[in-house]
Amino acid sequence: MCDPNPVDGRDLPIGRLVPRTTRKTSKHDRQQLEASLRAVGLIEPLVVLQQGEYYEIIDGNLRYEVLQEMGVATVPCITYQTPPTNLEPTHD
Repeated sequence: MCDPNPVDGRDLPIGRLVPRTTRKTSKHDRQQLEASLRAVGLIEPLVVLQQGEYYEIIDGNLRYEVLQEMGVATVPCITYQTPPTNLEPTHD
């Protein structure tokens, strides 16, 4: 049986990721996330939807923004070919 929505895990160049939305976050929240990323690394990969040669971030915008500020070149991502119907976004 063929999976109707194939999912793939891969490291993607940060320059090929595009945020779906932006939201304001406090400097404190960003600093806490950066400290966590520096201490233990990225535990939860970003969830993205492939859009041609780019990937739209559907979960993980804040992680993306902080990683970008940190100068990270590649980001672990869970990649969907079509929008997932059962995804519950986190609060980042």
